[in-house]
Amino acid sequence: MHLFTYCILLLYIINYTYGSYSIYVVPSLSISNNEETGTLENPFSTIEQARNYLRTIFRLSKYRIALYSTYHFLKNHTLSFDEHDHLITFTKMSDNERNQIQLERKQNIIELDFPIISGGIRLTDWINDQGIWRIRIPDSLPAVTQLFVDGHRAIRSRLPTNGYFNYEKGLDNSTQLAYQGFIYHEHQFDNITLSSISTSEFIIYHSYTTSRHYFSQNFSQNRTILFSNPSLSVIGNTSIIQESGQRFHLENIYEGMINQEGSFYFDSIEHLLYYHARKTENPQTTIVILPIAEKILSIVNVKKMEWNSIGFQHSAWIESNKTIPIDGRAAVDYLDQSIVAIYIHNSSEIKLDNIEISHIAGYAIQIDRKCEEINIVNSQMYDLGAGGIRIGIDEKIKYNNEQWIQNIIIENCTLYDSGHLFPMGVGILLQRETRNILIRENTLYQFFHTAIQIGWSWSYEESLCYNHTISFNYIHHIGQYLLSDLGGIYTCGILNDTLILNNVIHNIYGYFLHDWGIYLADGTSQVIISNTIVYNTGSAGLTMIYGFNNTFENNILARVSNESDGALSLYRRESIDHLSFTFRHNIIYDIVNESGRWIFQVQAPDPFSAPYVIMNYNCYFNLYGNMFIFGLGRLVFSEWQETNHDMNSLISDPLFVNAESQCNFFALNNNSPAIENLGFKPIMQLTQWKSGC
Repeated sequence: MHLFTYCILLLYIINYTYGSYSIYVVPSLSISNNEETGTLENPFSTIEQARNYLRTIFRLSKYRIALYSTYHFLKNHTLSFDEHDHLITFTKMSDNERNQIQLERKQNIIELDFPIISGGIRLTDWINDQGIWRIRIPDSLPAVTQLFVDGHRAIRSRLPTNGYFNYEKGLDNSTQLAYQGFIYHEHQFDNITLSSISTSEFIIYHSYTTSRHYFSQNFSQNRTILFSNPSLSVIGNTSIIQESGQRFHLENIYEGMINQEGSFYFDSIEHLLYYHARKTENPQTTIVILPIAEKILSIVNVKKMEWNSIGFQHSAWIESNKTIPIDGRAAVDYLDQSIVAIYIHNSSEIKLDNIEISHIAGYAIQIDRKCEEINIVNSQMYDLGAGGIRIGIDEKIKYNNEQWIQNIIIENCTLYDSGHLFPMGVGILLQRETRNILIRENTLYQFFHTAIQIGWSWSYEESLCYNHTISFNYIHHIGQYLLSDLGGIYTCGILNDTLILNNVIHNIYGYFLHDWGIYLADGTSQVIISNTIVYNTGSAGLTMIYGFNNTFENNILARVSNESDGALSLYRRESIDHLSFTFRHNIIYDIVNESGRWIFQVQAPDPFSAPYVIMNYNCYFNLYGNMFIFGLGRLVFSEWQETNHDMNSLISDPLFVNAESQCNFFALNNNSPAIENLGFKPIMQLTQWKSGC
């Protein structure tokens, strides 16, 4: 090794280990760029200035970019980093550093607890007309879908104010019109203003998704509404009529804004934004932010970057094309990587620590192709337009070892309050081209569809989704009675060496059944589920459509609804040789007062497609001592055992501690028969779990 090369390497090691230089950013409109050097005395005004400065210098050590704790508005563009940016830590200024900033530089700054990088603009100069504020919006914005007032999401004006309308029926299934309209009830739109040149929207509820539509025509003689853009699903599909409820509501409706305080309406013809202020709000002091940037942060081709103690807010969804399908499932397909707060691609050694992502239009984070060693820890994501974290790709591609997204950690994060624009958004979604992803010790709640989904292949085709571990997560209050066909944890496809361990899942309730605790959808195979507690579900605690070689061991399924498909349900097998699952050392605790309860349901159409299962050493119990029946043949327990199932299992009280409360952690007394006779091992209580129903 040449001496020069050796010295440079040594300097790099010393600086990387011990050295760290700070430059500072304080937003300002009053100081020219020429005076800004990034010091505490003359900080940069924008993050881009700090980034550009680092690009001009030769550096081998880490640099710290410290942001003042206020709003950092991006002004309608994305904050982008690429291969020129490395060895950077973004964080907030310390209290001591903030105190050293000159007073005149702090004038007109909104003091916050931490820096917030915003994709919005603050709206001032409102005209107040008896509590209805209005302001002109730049012509460059074709629509306004979100507005945030004093840190809260304002209501996009809607009718009805609460709940839903119901249409009478869909259109002829044999025509394309079945995807583009419906027949409404008489007088349903008598007092509602609809226009084909406005941005008013119809939100149609299907089973597991919604679709958004723009009004085109109203044929009053036969009460038919037609939209300018189609749905991806038949509207009024009679096969899912109970799951959809034939529901819809309207958004961005002037009458809705007039009727409800805290709501807004955008007149796209006059480009006027109206806000029906609450009585406590004042146009001079209220902070109103309008999102205008669809992506806040882009990290592409970057190595070694950290974001710590920083917030990201106000990403936009601005749809100008009124002819394309806008389906809620598109929270992934339609949005792709264009509408996301933070986008990461072809990058490694990226850490997001103690960040907060909120008030956004799509997903909080997307990790795309060729990423590895991405850590998202100790962070919060809430008030989401779609979902939380999306990892992987949705398209089918040939195996390409260079595309993998791998070695990702999501740990000790809280994700909640999602689906404000696209209710089918998932809390954490793992798609194709993913492996070795650890999702651990997180809390997820208030999602309308699913908290964690693993897989994006509803068959036995190559899934390219392997070696994932989902452990010690607390998942609760999913579904919220809005959508159907959902789960706390949802899987599909062949997921080799995927582990689901030590999770707690409860209060999973959809609009109409098909609201499972753990939902193993089509093709789910090679998954181990262990030490997991599922309780308070509308449908079975665990369901499986079809798959092979799945293992369920040492779990608790409890308090399933009396309208459900039992505590455990299976549907069919695709191959006669496939072992669907092994079910051992589990506890099923039932509280339904119904004799002949079909506790293990098999929905296969005939005995030849009935799943092949191994079941043994399980503890079954009904609080009222009612009889259970099992399997496709609806057999009582003794008959079920004669089929070589559950030969060593028991129907017996598992003796939960404080079982009468029904809302404890399902801890077992030491003399529990599940422990003494069936080999059940007590499950460790999660640190983030909270008592109560």
